[in-house]
Amino acid sequence: MRANILSVFSMISLGFILTSCSKGNNNTPNIPTAPPPQLSMNKTSIAADGWETVTFTAKDQSNNDITSSCQFYVGNVQLGSNTWWASTPGTYAIKAVRSGAESQSASLTVSDPGPSPFSQKILVEDYTGTWCGHCPRIGLPLEAYVNSHPNAIVVANHGPSSDPYTFSNHILLANYFQVTGYPTAYLNREIKWTEATTQLDQAANKRAPLGIAFQTTVTGNTISGTAKVKYDVNTSVGLKLVLYLVEDGKVYPQVNYNYFSLPDPISNYVHNNILRKTITDLYGDILPAANQVKGNIQDLNFTIDASGYDISKCKIVGFVVQGINNQGRKENTVVNVQTVKAGQTKNFD
Repeated sequence: MRANILSVFSMISLGFILTSCSKGNNNTPNIPTAPPPQLSMNKTSIAADGWETVTFTAKDQSNNDITSSCQFYVGNVQLGSNTWWASTPGTYAIKAVRSGAESQSASLTVSDPGPSPFSQKILVEDYTGTWCGHCPRIGLPLEAYVNSHPNAIVVANHGPSSDPYTFSNHILLANYFQVTGYPTAYLNREIKWTEATTQLDQAANKRAPLGIAFQTTVTGNTISGTAKVKYDVNTSVGLKLVLYLVEDGKVYPQVNYNYFSLPDPISNYVHNNILRKTITDLYGDILPAANQVKGNIQDLNFTIDASGYDISKCKIVGFVVQGINNQGRKENTVVNVQTVKAGQTKNFD
């Protein structure tokens, strides 16, 4: 009886050992823990203009939206979100991956948008002051550059101390754009100007996604008009329009620390492009995304009281900047800019 019990126990133990060994030697490869997602796109083709976006969506076998739990790939490159835009034409393979399971590949066509009907202009914002002895180092070369490059538009933002042309919101803008010394010039609100003209040339060598036009009239001390934004792209990127009133031709002594062999101060220094007022919100009025369709024109009517300024030397400067919902783009970067003399018309160009 004792021998039978030991025999049964031995057989059970052997079976356990064999089972354990069998599990330990299992070489079955890892398999996805979920069925493959079903990939869809809201477009099968986009323009290679760097603006038009495509949105990817994924669903499970029960038609539940699982986009947030998927990773999306263009070729072998994983995206940071489920939207994408391109600047290079071609045909791209798209896939969605979830828990190791891959969707069927989808094909996206990215086509050449052709040349833009608009010229790409650049905005240079010069943080300056009549008290600043180093400021002629930037102000004078910028003036010379603009004279030979009309696509460059300068705004002189004066402040922050005893300057007769100090802009009322100078400190707000200076702090926002992290101006720590004078002079400081920002190119398209994106990069600090290194004072190299080649940097300005390169910024203008881009495809313009939109253009700006103006119609303005003057009645007494009031400037009225319409700013027009025309799109050459289809985009849902957040955009805003900023309108400034600037004034030219003010003569006032400029402190100068021996730049260009000029005296200190330069008694007959002519200050141009002086930022006087904002017509829109300081950081721009939102342009409705629904209107951002290729060929569409967005109008914004405005009125500005120019009392105290020489209207014959006043201009409107308008520029479109990237707002929120910018799909990874830097907020407040200038997209394009235009200027018009008060009382005149400026067509799209």
